[in-house]
Amino acid sequence: MEFANRMSGIDSSPIRKAFELARSIENPINLSIGQPHFPCPPNIIEAMCKAARDGKTAYTLTGGIPELKDAMTEKYKSQNGISYAHPDRLLVTSGISSALFLLFNALVNPDDECLVISPYFLMYPAMLKFYGAKLLTVDESFQKSDLDPFRKKKIKLIIFSNPSNPTGKVLSKVQLQALAQLAEDTGAYLISDEIYELFDYDKSFYSIGCEYEKTITLTGFSKTYNMTGLRLATILAPLEVTKALTTLQQYTVVCAPSTTQWAGIEALKTDMTSYIQDYREKRDFVYDSLKDHYDVQKSGGAFYFFLKIKGKDEDFIQKAVTKKLILVPGYIFTESRNFVRLSFATDWDQLKRGMLALQELAT
Repeated sequence: MEFANRMSGIDSSPIRKAFELARSIENPINLSIGQPHFPCPPNIIEAMCKAARDGKTAYTLTGGIPELKDAMTEKYKSQNGISYAHPDRLLVTSGISSALFLLFNALVNPDDECLVISPYFLMYPAMLKFYGAKLLTVDESFQKSDLDPFRKKKIKLIIFSNPSNPTGKVLSKVQLQALAQLAEDTGAYLISDEIYELFDYDKSFYSIGCEYEKTITLTGFSKTYNMTGLRLATILAPLEVTKALTTLQQYTVVCAPSTTQWAGIEALKTDMTSYIQDYREKRDFVYDSLKDHYDVQKSGGAFYFFLKIKGKDEDFIQKAVTKKLILVPGYIFTESRNFVRLSFATDWDQLKRGMLALQELAT
């Protein structure tokens, strides 16, 4: 069977392979999973069930139900400070992955140069390669002057996750303003993936869309409320972009799951403070456990650490398996082979076992 040429650049994600490996090990210490370990809050589940019982299981409007778009508009205004947010600028879609699929389909042509902040969510370079774009990168620790080499380029888009998957880095306001200025200078689309925004342990998260109106802001429900399998996200973009994406969604995703959209309205009313506090404590525990054993930066957000290791990541992963510890190799997030990603989105017992295993592996 002969597939399209663009399929040659896509392989099964090593994260999925980690899931499969975990299933083959008895009582594994699985620190590879990039999803919350807590259950979806019961009030959100009930809202979804009620929607189903009330017969709200048909197709919705392509752009999303008006009630959710109104609620998200208020969220963007009150929580992100984005005063220009409006339902007409919003598209509800089936998860951040679908949002990226729509954006890359609508915006990227072969040979377009696209700037990605590194380390990066693995889907960014994979999908850009799929569409024949040229990948440019700059490290997440960049200074404003580090962006100067890109100012004379015709960049199509600039994309980053904030807070970061895989490092937990929260970009500073100065860095975000520099990226916005670069987008303005080059005509690039600025895409801010803010799915981890609530996991902001040191209150340093800044939504650049509040001051740069051309920003395309992505918000998802998956990580914050453990709705990963329910597939729900929104895109806030300039009106012409939203219209194009909505048209494209008519022919692809069609609409986000109907009952999930009603659950999303309830999710926005849910206080997640206690959940975030639990993750803050786990963040601190992981850092204190590893700082004397590894070259590691303290995670500011999300629920990941990106550990610098001696030797190659895949060799380290294999050694970790001998201790029943499952991690993700860093090469899928950056060009370096000297990092591994761990997720602290797990229960305390597993986390403590994992830290002991990593301490032993450092010797």
